Amino acid sequence: MNLSSFIAKRYLFSKKSKSIINIISLISVVGVFVSSAAMVIVLSGFNGIERLVENIYSQHEADLRITPSIGKTFVFSDSIIESIHSYSEVESVSKIIEEITMIKHDQKWMTATMKGVDDSYRDIIDLDASIIENNENYWSEYHSGAVIGVGLQNQLQVSSNTRFDNTIIVYGLLRDKKLTTTNKSAFKPKKLAVNGVFNINPEFDQQYLFVPFYFAKDLLNYNNEINALEIKLKSETSPKLFKPILKKALGAHFSIETQYEKNELIYKTNAAEKWMVFMILIFIFILSTFNIIASLTMLILDKKKDISTLISLGATQQLIKTTFFKEGLYINIIGGGLGVVFGTILCLAQKKLKLIALENAVIDHWPVIVELTDLFSVLFVIITVGILASYLPTNYIINRHFKHSFTYFAVKKD
Repeated sequence: MNLSSFIAKRYLFSKKSKSIINIISLISVVGVFVSSAAMVIVLSGFNGIERLVENIYSQHEADLRITPSIGKTFVFSDSIIESIHSYSEVESVSKIIEEITMIKHDQKWMTATMKGVDDSYRDIIDLDASIIENNENYWSEYHSGAVIGVGLQNQLQVSSNTRFDNTIIVYGLLRDKKLTTTNKSAFKPKKLAVNGVFNINPEFDQQYLFVPFYFAKDLLNYNNEINALEIKLKSETSPKLFKPILKKALGAHFSIETQYEKNELIYKTNAAEKWMVFMILIFIFILSTFNIIASLTMLILDKKKDISTLISLGATQQLIKTTFFKEGLYINIIGGGLGVVFGTILCLAQKKLKLIALENAVIDHWPVIVELTDLFSVLFVIITVGILASYLPTNYIINRHFKHSFTYFAVKKD
C-alpha cells in the first residue's frame, strides 16, 4: 500500500488526539452526504416532471402540424393528403379547423378555442385515455356532438348526461362580416350537444372543445379551407429528422412544427429550472466542503509532532502534502459516494412504493426518474470540488508551517 494512503487512512479511521477533530470530520462527511443526496433527488425529481409533461403533450399533440406560412387558412386538396401519405413514415393525417369562438349554456358565456376534427383525428391522439365523462357515440365525425375540457364544463355547468340539458350554443365569427358592437350578424350560432368531457391539463381543459369537422366548417362558412393538417408518424420515425423531408416536398407555402417546437417554451423552461436548481445545489455543496477545510486545518496542526518526526526520518514535502490531501479526498468521496447511493435508493423507492403522494394532480405520486448522466454529473462535481477543497488548504498550511523544517533537514542532509 502507498505510504501516504496508509497514513491518511490511519488518521481517518483511528481516534485523533482531540475529539473536536473527530466531530468536525463527521460533520464534513454528513454535510457532503446530504448535499450529494439532495442533488441526486432533485435532479431525478425534475426528470420525472419533465417526462410527465412530455407524456401529457405527446399523448395529446400530433407529431407534426402543417399550417400556412402566410394567413390562417389554406385551400385543402386531395393531392396534399396523397403527397403526405406517399411516405411510409406517415401513419395518419387529419384535417383541422381551429378558431376562437363564444360558447353559451343557459346564461353562462365562455370564450373557447373550437377545434374541428375529422374521424381520423382519433388516430392522431389518445383522447380516450383522458375522457372522464361521456355518453354513447361521444366521438364521431358524423355524430353532432362536442367533447369539452373539464375546465369549460365547470364554468358552463353543463353535463354530457342526456337526462339533463347537455346542449351548448357555439358562436362563430364570420370572416365576411364586420365586427361591431351593434352588428350581431357577424356571429353565427349553432347548437351542439356535449357528448364527452376530457381532462388533459388545466391550461388545455380551460381552453379547448373538439367538434366534428363538418360542424366547424358550416359554422365558419368555410368551403375548401382548413387551418392545419396534423400528422402522426410511425413510432420508429423521428419527427425532427422527417420534418425537413416533408418541408422540401410541400414547399415554402407551408410551415411545419414538431411537437417539441410547438411547446418549446415549456420544455426549455423545465430544462432551465432543472439546471438552475442544480447550480444552486452545487453552491450549497461547495459551502459544505468548508467543513473539510476546517477538519484538515485542525488535523495538520494537531499532527505537528508526527509531521516533524516524518520529516526527520526523510519524508519529502510532497509525501506530507499528499497524505493530508488524500485525507480530505477520502472524506469527500465517502460522504459523496454514500450520498449518491442513498439518493438513488430513495428515488427508486419513491418510484416503486410511491412514498410521496400528490393530491388533485394528474398522477397520484411525485414522479422521479434516475438518469446515469445525472449521477455522473453529481460524481464529477463531488470529485472536482473534493480535489480543490483538499489541495488548496493542505498546500497552503504545509508551506506556511513546515517550510523551514523541510529546508533545515534538506541542508543538514547535504
